[in-house]
Order: sequence, then structure tokens, then C-alpha cells
Amino acid sequence: MKFNLIKNGFLLAITFALISSCTTKGLPKIKNAQYTTYNFDQERGYHVEFDLSHDSILPQSVVLNRIKQPVPPEAKEGLHYKVNVISQSRKIFGFKPTVVDEENGIYFKTDTAEVFKKVEFKPAK
Repeated sequence: MKFNLIKNGFLLAITFALISSCTTKGLPKIKNAQYTTYNFDQERGYHVEFDLSHDSILPQSVVLNRIKQPVPPEAKEGLHYKVNVISQSRKIFGFKPTVVDEENGIYFKTDTAEVFKKVEFKPAK
């Protein structure tokens, strides 16, 4: 009985490792990931920019400083993306940013799941 539990746990771990490794291989490479801060007209946040190596898997949302912001369709210009991550706003009534426990990165939507890819965003010069 004990051997069966160990065997099943081992098979489950291998299956999970295979699924997660196959999912992340198709993700695009992220280049030139940078941000600038802004404080304009009662709104604060970050202008985030990045380039993708291909667009077969599109980004769904960006996480910067634990704030998650969806990527709107108009943020895309070819393989270049520009996203405003809003941290505070008095212009939008009742605005509360979506706070997550993830590090900085980008969520991608694949056929089977939503996959998080860690990204080191650098301040723009």
C-alpha cells in the first residue's frame, strides 16, 4: 500500500513537470522590458514597454511591483507592447489596483492554461 502511494506521487510529479515544461517552451522571449513612472492628473503608475520574439501566444496581463494590469488590444504595435499599469487613480471612481503575490512578469494565455513568465523590468533611461 505504501509503495503504491509513493509510485502514484512520483508519477504525478513527473506528469506535472512534463506539462509545465512543454507549456513554457512555446512562450515568446521578452526583450527590452522597461518601465517609467508617471504622476499626471490625479493618476500614478508605470508606463511599461516590452517586445516579444513572436506573437503566437499573446500576453494577457503585466505584473509590476505586485500590481496586475490587463494588456488591452490597443497596447500592441507589431511585436511591441505599451501598457499603463495604474497604481493609484482619483479620476476613476472607486479604483483599486489588482494586487497579487507574484514577482514582476507577464501572464500568457495558452490553449490549456494561463502561464506566468518572470520578467526583470528595468527603469528606462
